[in-house]
Amino acid sequence: MIKWIGCPDANFHHGRPSGLRPEAIVVHIMDGSFAAGESVFLDPTTQKSAHYGISKIGEVHQYVDENDTAFHAGIVVNPTWSLLKPRANPNFYTIGIEHEGRPDDIWPEEQLSASAELIGQIAARWKIALDESHVIRHHQIRASKTCPGNWLQIEAILKRVQTAAASSPAATEVDGGGNATGASAPSQPTAPVNAIANAMVVRTTRRVNLRRGKPSTTAQVLRVIPPHTEIVISKVEIGERVDGNDNWYADVQGNFFWAGATDTPDPTAL
Repeated sequence: MIKWIGCPDANFHHGRPSGLRPEAIVVHIMDGSFAAGESVFLDPTTQKSAHYGISKIGEVHQYVDENDTAFHAGIVVNPTWSLLKPRANPNFYTIGIEHEGRPDDIWPEEQLSASAELIGQIAARWKIALDESHVIRHHQIRASKTCPGNWLQIEAILKRVQTAAASSPAATEVDGGGNATGASAPSQPTAPVNAIANAMVVRTTRRVNLRRGKPSTTAQVLRVIPPHTEIVISKVEIGERVDGNDNWYADVQGNFFWAGATDTPDPTAL
């Protein structure tokens, strides 16, 4: 299960330049503990981030939406990656996955399995080929880094990716506003949690639209949140009534999703 964490606006770009989309997955090592690596992404002065982080025990945290640009592989030094685009920052067309540990650590089974599963899901969403040209080491972009280290073999982790996970289509479901939602990369809110939202977390039970600025099905759809996503919420508001439920949750950026699409449709149960 993926837990949304988010990161400050200073550490990523909203969206990607026109014409560019995720075409490859870059594997990284945090070169330290999970908490230490995550603290770098949550510090607005670092201007560093990755889309995901995976702990040694297989926890998966997401810091940047796949539709947005994380700052994980933008420095190019003596690259060996055959698909590197000239005059285009690699961050604009890659997804970065960080892993807890040091460059020469042996990855535990839980971490390997979680990484393979996530890579398969990302590849399926973006139709990324599961080969060593499209799932690469950070070192292949920035040769001055040992990242992700010498132990991990990309070929070995690709063998773990289940073919079914890479080819199964995403189901189309309907959000609280009665709007059909097609396949989309997972999308969640970001930023720090305020006092109201301390320890308030809900989990989506189906795909639901995240809407800009107001609790209404007429508000702009920013992205689609997939089912089984844990989201930290900042507040509850009464908004447009949908299927008899007028409760809406706000993410930590102040955007809204219908409470009826979560495991806690009645906020008083929190």
